[in-house]
Amino acid sequence: MGFQFFHSLLLWGLGLVLLPILIHLLRRRLVRRHKLPTFEFLLRTQRRMTTRSRLRNWILLALRVSAVAVVVLLSARPLLQMAGGESGSAWSPLHLVIVLDNSGSMAYRTASGTRLEVARKAAEGLIRDLSSSDRVTILATVGEQGEGPPPPLLRDQALARLASIGQTDAAGDAALAIRRALESLSIPADRRTVMVFSDFARGDWDKVRVQGLRRLTPHTQLQMVRVAPEAGTEDVLIGGVTLRPWPPRAGAPFSVSVRVVNRGGAAKERVPVSLYLGDDRIASSELSLQPGGDGGTSFRVRAPEKGVLLGRVELGPDALETTNRHHFAATMGQQLRVLLVDGDPQRGLLDSDTFYLASALRAAPPGGDSPMLVDVVAHYEIEKVKWEDYDFVASCNVGSWPPEAASSLQRFIESGGGFLMAGGDLAARSLPGGGWLPAVAGQPRPLSPPGHPAVPVNLQEHPVFAALGQNPGRFFSRVRIGKILPLSPSGQAVPLLTLTDGTPLLVAGPVGSGRAAIWAATCDRDWGDLPVHPVFVPFARGLVDFLGGRAKGRGSSFQDAGLPLEVRPSGAQEESVRIRNPRGEEIALRLETPRAPARPGPPAAPERSSSPPARQGSFTRTEQAGFYQVLFAGEAPQIVAVNPPASEGELDPLSESALRERLPGVRIAFSSIRAGEGNPARMVEGRTDLGPLLFLLLAGLLVVEGRLADHS
Repeated sequence: MGFQFFHSLLLWGLGLVLLPILIHLLRRRLVRRHKLPTFEFLLRTQRRMTTRSRLRNWILLALRVSAVAVVVLLSARPLLQMAGGESGSAWSPLHLVIVLDNSGSMAYRTASGTRLEVARKAAEGLIRDLSSSDRVTILATVGEQGEGPPPPLLRDQALARLASIGQTDAAGDAALAIRRALESLSIPADRRTVMVFSDFARGDWDKVRVQGLRRLTPHTQLQMVRVAPEAGTEDVLIGGVTLRPWPPRAGAPFSVSVRVVNRGGAAKERVPVSLYLGDDRIASSELSLQPGGDGGTSFRVRAPEKGVLLGRVELGPDALETTNRHHFAATMGQQLRVLLVDGDPQRGLLDSDTFYLASALRAAPPGGDSPMLVDVVAHYEIEKVKWEDYDFVASCNVGSWPPEAASSLQRFIESGGGFLMAGGDLAARSLPGGGWLPAVAGQPRPLSPPGHPAVPVNLQEHPVFAALGQNPGRFFSRVRIGKILPLSPSGQAVPLLTLTDGTPLLVAGPVGSGRAAIWAATCDRDWGDLPVHPVFVPFARGLVDFLGGRAKGRGSSFQDAGLPLEVRPSGAQEESVRIRNPRGEEIALRLETPRAPARPGPPAAPERSSSPPARQGSFTRTEQAGFYQVLFAGEAPQIVAVNPPASEGELDPLSESALRERLPGVRIAFSSIRAGEGNPARMVEGRTDLGPLLFLLLAGLLVVEGRLADHS
């Protein structure tokens, strides 16, 4: 309990209480004493009357001093700080701003529901105690839409807005919410109070840094209300999920590795870990975890033959279920359709330019099928080929490209196909491209001494080398290349393999919606011995998967709840798409053409483009974890797996001193509410305006003073 004043400088006016005393002293009558024998018999009566008059004068002086003091206090507008929340009145209207933390950590369950439910109940009690002249602004740390301060609400409107704030799985932006709360304190009101209801978990509040806040006036108070601190911070959460290979092939096995973390101070026995595909639980395991420790388990399952794989890993129930689930998804692809064009077919199978590459792509595990369907044609059959029947085309030492076949090949790649051109003596004579290939090839030249391929340091984790693990370059150390086509990368092309001196060996880049690559050596043993080394099989498959991956299947993108979902459809003219959220609701998203950034100087001439720029959009309502489907017209839906941020498992609360450091220049009051209280609003410290009471006291003082003055 304490006092606060609107205008504390006016308290210096309490010195005016000396004015009645000074007037009293100046008006005292000077009495001269004369001893007269005839008046001796009146002395006893005079003493009695003087004592009574002196007492009345002292009372009058005290009343007048008190009246002056009350007038000064009324001017300073005192507030009484005490538990029980804010109370409003027409005498002193209040603008109350409530910031409700609805981040994932507020789903922590207590004896009286979740922390969000306890905070909402306390805020509801505060709002119901307000008068009709008060105004309320409601803000949430997650899911606020629009810019600028929100409008103030009447009591009933505020209660409806408070009820509409739901629990989310996302991380809260507390800094933005506090800034918007302070910006909203612009309407005329005698008192302005900002109340933040939160658990102040380190995962959300440790990154809060609010600089440049204006210093609050005495009319404004920022109060931090800690919700149910007695419930603790015990939690078991999913620390990470690894899927290999990803995305999986249709009908092929893949592994799911799960790491589970115990953030509590007590050991956890037999923690259930379950794997779901669709709505079916297909595998489960149990873990024992030490305090502050972690553990892991893995599952090996088979992907469906077709359609979409929707899966999740789930832990058993505990106090915070937000961190107990992790979602993943993938679209199943069919076998990759591969066409190899042999530029120099021979009678002997081993002498064919395509033999080693075809063998590497057709290889299958015992009792299984190859993930690729491989066809081989001779170069003179090119004009009969329908490129659209395949996902990937490789030309091996092809030296003759009819114009119509070359142009149709370019259209095939631009529409999403994959293409690899391998070198050779014949390939140097004629190239299929008219400048659209990822590199310009020169005339063949021998290497003396022979060199070996190397993987650039910044491309060690490129998808082409995914099957080779860490440091893939070590597998190429024994390979020898004796002759190459010199390559000069163009456009956005990147050398994926080079010689040790940096000379490009494999250059890949985008061509429209597809990808193309040029291999500077041959696919057989004429210019190097790569095809007879063990690395050739995983390297060739990784390259074909990367270039022709449109039939491979597509793994869902992963992102944290609360982050915007960027939508970029391949159809440039599509004006809108629909987003289906985890609750099954479909929401329209308008797509817009991105604006080019302004450049200084005179306006440049418009660039010519063969097609209009693709539209794109940003979907921001991703507060709930689960699967979001982007529904395109005429395309397969894009699936995005949204999971709670890892920071929501960091439940240790920030201390009061740490919060003060993050909000410099702001006077902050702290209080807390317990989950078991019948009326948690009464535990929140508020301010009561003493103006009406002081006004009544002043009126009483003046009435009493007037009556005594009449009798004096």
